Amino acid sequence: MWRNRFNRSDGFAQRNLFRSVSKNKEIDYLGEFDYFLLGVAFLITAIGLVFLDSAMDNMYADGGTGAMIVQVVGLILGLICAVVMAVFDYNLLKNITVPFYAVNVLLMLCVYTPLGIEENGSRAWLNFGVITYQPSELMKLAMVLVVAKELERAQEDGFTRANGTKILVAYLIPLGLIFLQRDIGQAMVLTFAFLMTLFIGRAKWWYILSIIGTGVCMVPFVWKFYINGVRRARLLAFMDPEKYSDFSLQLRRAETAIGSGQLFGKGLGEGPMNNGKKILVKLSDSIFAVIGEEGGFILTVLLVVLFAVLLLRMCYISMRARDVFGQCVAIGIFAMFLFNIFENIGMNLGVMPITGLPLPFVSKGGSAMITNFFAIGVLLSVSLRRKRGFFEGL
Repeated sequence: MWRNRFNRSDGFAQRNLFRSVSKNKEIDYLGEFDYFLLGVAFLITAIGLVFLDSAMDNMYADGGTGAMIVQVVGLILGLICAVVMAVFDYNLLKNITVPFYAVNVLLMLCVYTPLGIEENGSRAWLNFGVITYQPSELMKLAMVLVVAKELERAQEDGFTRANGTKILVAYLIPLGLIFLQRDIGQAMVLTFAFLMTLFIGRAKWWYILSIIGTGVCMVPFVWKFYINGVRRARLLAFMDPEKYSDFSLQLRRAETAIGSGQLFGKGLGEGPMNNGKKILVKLSDSIFAVIGEEGGFILTVLLVVLFAVLLLRMCYISMRARDVFGQCVAIGIFAMFLFNIFENIGMNLGVMPITGLPLPFVSKGGSAMITNFFAIGVLLSVSLRRKRGFFEGL
């Protein structure tokens, strides 16, 4: 857009003026802080903690006290990260996109060292003793930052082959590493966030369609040579649960638990399937089923509404971002949360295949909690510096 109104030298002067103005502008952090975004995220987390505590009660010898402490500490650290990132001008992230990206690539490679652990067929976690960490979580954000920076440059100076190559490489490296970890769910999240960022960043249509077309052509090869064993059976069980009953057990029990909760639920800590350990992977994949059994239809609908409000707020922040970089970063984070939320709830209701993606802010994971609120902090930074009358002349 800018390149249509200014030549390249004018655009450079325009950017310098904008940075000078934004640097010197005083921000009323207390008055302009996006309490709504942080408040909704915290409310979802509070609901999650209540039912996660119920789910952990019979999973640990101490009744889940130790695991809950880790979860709460993760929440506290996450809130601190969110506030710090809100004060931090998100445009300064442009200066560290490459180092941030490189560090996350190294962390993903570390899963093949003695620090790496394997869970549910995927070697995608690092064990730090007290907590485990999944490097692909922040890797997705690192990818979005690099792509957003290149898309903004393309908006200003024109989309070139160099831009297109950098963007594609920034996506393919983490995608390849995630495939090596055999984590289909994270690969889908990364791809969805990538495509959404390209769309909002106004990448050339031929570029977007060529990437989508190449991906579609690769599906048969991925199915034939990559997806096999349990993963293939799970996908087939999604399409025909009765025929592949051994691999649809998690889905059938989740659906039974949610259905048995009826309107008002069995009551906190009173779910027969939760207490009987009948809900499989109930601390992560199937935490929504625990909420459905004990909280009932009303609480699950409330949770879905809160998630919808959170996602709509993210969209609003992207729309009101003061520059292309902010728009792309915000929509990339939105896309990551949207896919995770839709996939997790969908696989508990039988409308999506089981991929092992957790429910943000609700599923167990102290490091995941920190990562989620770190992303919220970036959104808070974009929101604090959104378009206002002061910048309309730029």
